[in-house]
Amino acid sequence: MLIDFGPLDYRFIHKPLLIGGKAMEYYDLRKAGHDVDLVLTAVDHANLAARYPGHIRDLYGDIGVCVHGFELWNRILLFPYEFLATGAI
Repeated sequence: MLIDFGPLDYRFIHKPLLIGGKAMEYYDLRKAGHDVDLVLTAVDHANLAARYPGHIRDLYGDIGVCVHGFELWNRILLFPYEFLATGAI
């Protein structure tokens, strides 16, 4: 599965974790919607939040940067990158 990160104009320090519809499509569970949901490390999230300050969204404590068809989260359901990355492929 190829995802074009070009519109973000950002080079990730750590590999982002794919979640949501695109992850479900990867496992042939269902087709994905139009956005790409990712969980990022604190440093990558802070960098993107600083780059796109007008695109911050708070979803019950999960903070997302929602821009260019991406939802870039600091955590999901309060689970941080480090917890979710364990065993990720």
